Amino acid sequence: ALMHQQGIVVSFNSDDAELGRHMNHEAAKAMKYGGVNPMEALQFVTLNPAKQLRIDHRVGSLEVGKDADIAVWSGSPLSPMSRCEQTWIDGRKYFDREQDKADRKRDAALHAALVQKVMKSGEAGSNRSSLADDPSRLWPHHDEYCHDHDHDDHLHEE
Repeated sequence: ALMHQQGIVVSFNSDDAELGRHMNHEAAKAMKYGGVNPMEALQFVTLNPAKQLRIDHRVGSLEVGKDADIAVWSGSPLSPMSRCEQTWIDGRKYFDREQDKADRKRDAALHAALVQKVMKSGEAGSNRSSLADDPSRLWPHHDEYCHDHDHDDHLHEE
């Protein structure tokens, strides 16, 4: 926020996959703790990185003629209560929350049906109990022991 107040183009970015998914939260922190207005805070993770990379003529803001990968939010992208509803990359929808809910419901039903089918079949399945009874068979290991070694030798004076 201090650099921004001095007119420096500030951006937030990360090479960490998890943090990179939540840059909007980092921008919100600039707003909350640095007093940056919401539009400028959002530019910390959109237009400003594009300016620093000198590609702002192509990306970084929603303008006619620019490429845009966008996320559609349920509310302000700076709010921790907002959820991503859709993502679009190169004009193609990659994620839709409603479709995701339907897919999860379908997958849960398929899973339940498959489990019921297996349980009704009466098949014993593979013999895994012997592996569970002897865990040493599951993981290769090598143990070495030093039976004739005394760590207290230096404490004994004769």
